[in-house]
Amino acid sequence: MNEKTSLPIRPAIPENAFAGPLAVVGSGAPLVMVLGGAGTGKTTFLHALRRHGGGRQAFLAPTGVAALQLGGQTIHSFFGLPPRLVDPDQVKPRSPKRTLMKKLERLVIDEISMVRADVLDAVDRSLRIARGNPEPFGGVQVVLVGDFLQLPPVVPTAEREILGHLGYEGPFAFDARVLREVEPTRLPFLQVHRQTDDAFVGVLAELRAGRYVAEAVAAINEASYREHRPGRIPVVLAPTNMRVDAYNRRGLDALHDEGRLYEGKSEGEFDLANDRLPVPETLALKIGARVMMVRNDPEKQWVNGSVGTVTGLAPDRAFVRLDGAGLVEIERTSWERIRYDWDEATGKVAAKVVGTYTQLPLVPAWAVTVHKAQGLTLDDVRIDFDSGAFAAGQAYVALSRARSLEGLSLARPLRTSDIRIDRRVAAFTAAFEAGAALAPA
Repeated sequence: MNEKTSLPIRPAIPENAFAGPLAVVGSGAPLVMVLGGAGTGKTTFLHALRRHGGGRQAFLAPTGVAALQLGGQTIHSFFGLPPRLVDPDQVKPRSPKRTLMKKLERLVIDEISMVRADVLDAVDRSLRIARGNPEPFGGVQVVLVGDFLQLPPVVPTAEREILGHLGYEGPFAFDARVLREVEPTRLPFLQVHRQTDDAFVGVLAELRAGRYVAEAVAAINEASYREHRPGRIPVVLAPTNMRVDAYNRRGLDALHDEGRLYEGKSEGEFDLANDRLPVPETLALKIGARVMMVRNDPEKQWVNGSVGTVTGLAPDRAFVRLDGAGLVEIERTSWERIRYDWDEATGKVAAKVVGTYTQLPLVPAWAVTVHKAQGLTLDDVRIDFDSGAFAAGQAYVALSRARSLEGLSLARPLRTSDIRIDRRVAAFTAAFEAGAALAPA
């Protein structure tokens, strides 16, 4: 079972495509916003910035899983913030981090759409205090990356009211007080690399922005409300864990193979009870199971989001026939939880590994939640919104995972009510992309 294959990995965006944006960041603008829709190369840009951005930068994300995928640290962990709404005026930076904050030159925050306004202000205050510098973010260059028209921050109603009492117009990062003090340098990423069909790209753009929604929904339904294309098994995207779990349980139960259980192993600062894991702690696989890779392969045999069928199981590995390609051998891999520290000897910010989680980089893939599919490119997607999308941007995230209309199908017709758009976010994004004044409507 050691047959290898070279896969048709989706074409990489050439690094010289980011020469301009990297030069803008390198020029030292105090605050840079890199915003763009699905498939515009934001993740590739982050990798390029990590390689070429020097030794005094840190990469942060709002959630543990996003931080693991980014190879960075969570915002809350880096700044020692509590896992709840924070009053920025009460924030005091932790002493052990002060040296690091003083030496830091650039802070990069990914998935900015999911970062609440109070958290960004807490970051600002922490840096000002630690560095003894009254400038925004204490004089550290901050690069914010994401798309406000994708998944929003999770803010319960009670916390929304408290944010209002603290003087915030809304929960989004662009509502942060610090952004009233510093004008961001804008880097709109407008060219879509994921899809090549101009008509599909156009329809997705209308759904993202909430323009001509009825016409865009009709176009998607006409092309995609059908049985999935013959000979392909799609990944079903659904809004809730409950619906996704039902699909995956049904798929696994229909297989008569005995199967195997693979246990994840953690070391160091990796709390299996409380951390959201990229792969379940106990992973059940059977011959015939549909699975998705959740890591890029260093040897480039597969990418995060590659899908296939299990053909063989061994005690410490699985063999998977990838859709449209050959057989690959999947061994255990480790996700590293890192903590940034200042290394006096090298004069650089050091990413110290403080914990690891080791498991096969596979998840069941009869179905996946829209949330977990963010950032993925899928050749075959079937969308089951059941009772409807429940978060702004969710329908756009789901539809934009598909590489083509041919590979997209719908379990029920899309409804205009599935397209949930926050009008303030749409106005902010339109102004950002047009170069107009950025005061949210």
